[in-house]
Amino acid sequence: MTAKGDDRPTIPAAEMGSALVMVIFIMVVLALLLAALAYITAQSNQNTAYQIASTRAYWAAQSGAEWGTYQIAPATGSAASQCFSPNPAHPGIGSIPGLGGCSATVACSSVSTASTSSYQITSQGACPAGNLGSGNLPVSAMRNVIVGVTTQGNACAACVASCVTNHCGLLGICDNSLKSCATACSIPSKDVTSCITYSCSRIFGLLFCDTNGLTTCLANSCAGSGGGESATLNYWLENP
Repeated sequence: MTAKGDDRPTIPAAEMGSALVMVIFIMVVLALLLAALAYITAQSNQNTAYQIASTRAYWAAQSGAEWGTYQIAPATGSAASQCFSPNPAHPGIGSIPGLGGCSATVACSSVSTASTSSYQITSQGACPAGNLGSGNLPVSAMRNVIVGVTTQGNACAACVASCVTNHCGLLGICDNSLKSCATACSIPSKDVTSCITYSCSRIFGLLFCDTNGLTTCLANSCAGSGGGESATLNYWLENP
């Protein structure tokens, strides 16, 4: 069907507006794609920000654990004989490059035997959420380190106490092996002789000793005695 005086075909009324519907459909699809792309980009940025904050928190905790380890077993000098004070401690790690605004809380607990002390150092690092937004809590991480310290003074004191117990019997009568046993505890022979001379008396060929006084004298002759034990790092174990 054609209009009078015009050779162009006419569009049936039923088909009028179909192009507009198609355009609207395409615009809606594009809008959905753009919204999905924006959401994916925002999620990607948030995940990246969280990974950065988590990495910083990890190294904040690691720095705190290393600080605590150094307090117990420094690179030079003797290891400590007790946990650091205050406990828990808050070392200033915020000045470390890359850890600005971060903090660490370092706690110490210990278990001791006659010659070895084990220190468990627990460090919690926390860093601000950064690009995650002000409404998010700081991101935190934990690190645990166990440090074993061998205390030479305590080991020596336990050794001489064992010597006196094993070689001095009823009425404080000590046998002739006492001196060699005490010397084997890493006490100089002259100091062992001096303690025996001071605390013991020989009567009818028998060596009668004040066992308490002898034990104290020998223990005081141990290296690092008197509260200043010579402690050395025995092992260092880091838990994930």
